[in-house]
Amino acid sequence: MKKAIGIIIILSVFCARDINAQISHYSQFYSTPMTIAPSFAGYTEASRLSLNYRDQWPKILGTFTTFSVGLDHYFARAKSGVGLLVYRDIAGSGKLGLTEAGLQYSYNLKVGEKKGRKNNVWYLRPGIYFKYAQRSIDFDKLTFGDMMKYDGTTVSYTTEIPPLPNKGYIDFQASLLGYTDTYWAGFAVDHLLRPDQSLTGVESKVPLKLAVFGGKKLFIKNKRVRRVTYGRTPENVTFSFHYRIQEQYDQLDIGAYWEKDPFVLGAWFRGIPVVDKNYDAFNKIDAIIILTGYKISPNLKIGYSYDMTVSNLLSHTGGAHEISITYEFNKNMDKWNQKHTIIPCPSF
Repeated sequence: MKKAIGIIIILSVFCARDINAQISHYSQFYSTPMTIAPSFAGYTEASRLSLNYRDQWPKILGTFTTFSVGLDHYFARAKSGVGLLVYRDIAGSGKLGLTEAGLQYSYNLKVGEKKGRKNNVWYLRPGIYFKYAQRSIDFDKLTFGDMMKYDGTTVSYTTEIPPLPNKGYIDFQASLLGYTDTYWAGFAVDHLLRPDQSLTGVESKVPLKLAVFGGKKLFIKNKRVRRVTYGRTPENVTFSFHYRIQEQYDQLDIGAYWEKDPFVLGAWFRGIPVVDKNYDAFNKIDAIIILTGYKISPNLKIGYSYDMTVSNLLSHTGGAHEISITYEFNKNMDKWNQKHTIIPCPSF
């Protein structure tokens, strides 16, 4: 049964006339925020190294994994953030892969201030991302109908024409983020160059992808606290959302985090349908996400999350496991006690 499911998934992707990119994602969005939008490059106003790994549907034949490495830094004098992101996603027994690597840039702009009010300073943060991407597939690991015998065994040859082993292209993403002491919201538009990703020779342009995100942080007990500052973070609850749409496929994730140093706990609901067009299994994937994080030191954080599929598919897929590690350095210790507004989004 597992083998059949794996074959069906790979064939449905490979044999389609236009091979569109699978919309891979992380559950711990803000442990690797540069995968959301380039406006988050340098958002900690320090140096930051992030490592992320996701294993989705481990019970299904083949590998469905995503991993990334991000490094970013904020240049205070230039009011600019610069980031380097390397991203790799692998799907199924045919190793249908997407590799991306590129540079991100963001600029922090103060746009307004109203004295005497709680959220009195507004910032805008435009961002851009230039990247090189490569599509790939391991044809020798695919199983086609003419390779299967009546007794359940397979042969090593097929009449299918092999595609290109890989296809590289250049792409571009732009974003805009606005934030105050306790609010943030923004959007990102990816694949602006509409590159051709086809491995078969039939043109297949990557469709535009739109992401909208935002949230609010509420401080507990000490209501006089008005902003996120350097150093120890006061106890708080943060509500946030993340919506993505690419052609007819869309996904809305909403959830909340509770943070009290050194612990973070979170819960999310993923896959709320917004665009009512198609309800097949690939278009409506619902899951409850449970997240926990721990701050080992002021600079080092580790997080773990589990996606529990809300359907009978849970026993067949095994949900999804995700691990994140982030390390911050080059912090300006002199600013720890200063009133200073940074983006109030979560750490995981």
